[in-house]
Amino acid sequence: MNKIKKTLILILAIVLSASSIKAQTDNKDVAITSSGSGKTLEDAKQAALRSATEQAFGAFISSKTEMFNDQIVADQMASVSSGNIKSFEILNQDQLPDSRWGVTLKAIVSVDKLTSFVQAKGIAIEVKGGMFALNIKQQSLNEQGEINAVSEMVGLLHEAMQISFDYVIKSSDPKSLDAENKNWEIPLVVTATCNKNIDFCANYFMKTLAAISLSPTEVETYKSLNKQVFLVSVTYQNKSVTYNLRKQSSIAAIHSLTSNWQFFTRLFAVQSGMDELYGNWEGNIYSFSGDRSYYNDDNAGTRFIHFPTSGNVAATFIWSDKRTLAQIEQMTGYTIKSRGVVSQFKYGGFLVYEENGHGLVAAITDLGKMEWYPGKQACENLVSNGFSDWHLPTKSELNKLFLNLHTKKIGDFLNKGEYWSSTYSDYYPWYQIFDSGITQDDKLGSSYEANIRAVRTF
Repeated sequence: MNKIKKTLILILAIVLSASSIKAQTDNKDVAITSSGSGKTLEDAKQAALRSATEQAFGAFISSKTEMFNDQIVADQMASVSSGNIKSFEILNQDQLPDSRWGVTLKAIVSVDKLTSFVQAKGIAIEVKGGMFALNIKQQSLNEQGEINAVSEMVGLLHEAMQISFDYVIKSSDPKSLDAENKNWEIPLVVTATCNKNIDFCANYFMKTLAAISLSPTEVETYKSLNKQVFLVSVTYQNKSVTYNLRKQSSIAAIHSLTSNWQFFTRLFAVQSGMDELYGNWEGNIYSFSGDRSYYNDDNAGTRFIHFPTSGNVAATFIWSDKRTLAQIEQMTGYTIKSRGVVSQFKYGGFLVYEENGHGLVAAITDLGKMEWYPGKQACENLVSNGFSDWHLPTKSELNKLFLNLHTKKIGDFLNKGEYWSSTYSDYYPWYQIFDSGITQDDKLGSSYEANIRAVRTF
């Protein structure tokens, strides 16, 4: 009976797909989910519409993106008045704690009108494939749109999560460490409590996933086409919701956000009147994200995320401040403050460093474990968060990723294993071991598989 039911579902999916192909072929329209951010709501909408037209342009017309380097032309292409965008529906919009806006929308893009628009600008184009493949390309666009939306969300929430906690410090009476009363220790307890920004982050996270999640019917169709569905279960305010995503890359991007939880909770500074201490102490930290090893009955991995609410304790840190009697006499008592945003997300990735308006950013996730040359090509072919000029980091750039991100628990780098650099020395490419920081070139040949993280300069 189950076998007959699955067969009927498959036949229905094929019929619906065929109908969809015919309808879309007649209209030559595609639906694209995209996200954008900006200083105003209108700027964020325009960025999302520009992303939608760029995705359609790359999928159906040409891989060349020179037109999108011209801001005026790109905005014209993405305007509703141009006819390229036939309509759009806002799926999620919200203003961030730093006053920026984030938007996720579904746009209907006319491939025919987009083609005519580009030709009218005098641009030589090459239409990719026949329109009979439109439905297959629509699925690819849905997958890419999902990855883009999740990546955009991770970037937007990275800074908001850093200002989602208020801190309180309590000190106890000093305890003598020697018979002469020269050395003392002062027990300290720091409590990190979630503020209203955590509620914003939770709601924005869940609204974004709701906007891109597969419906139950789409899940069945997806599985009938031999495609895997990836589950994310989010608990917030004692309610759990499961979202069905299309790509493992989306799960990896989400993990890039959740892996920074310790970093987010430790962003405080303790002042004693004579010096300032940062939060590198032992702590009891709220369990924010579950292990990726959980599996459901369909053997598809599920990511479990538990958002706290404002007023919940996120972490408690305990430490004994060792001081001499002379130091204690100079101290005025302990105060604590949030350090605010100390790690930025800009120009498509985690900021590694910036000097005089130029710098380096790292992509939000690894590209996997690869041999050196395929890894270098994967970086150069990467399109992420609206940028396509990524590259494999040089030896110097890779070391900056290690020092400025990994050692601060930012960016979800692997603790063990090697990362390739693009720098070659005689016979071997340089690599760096991220659990020790050692940089070498004399052990691994280019056929060895090491981890890959793309970077871009600005």
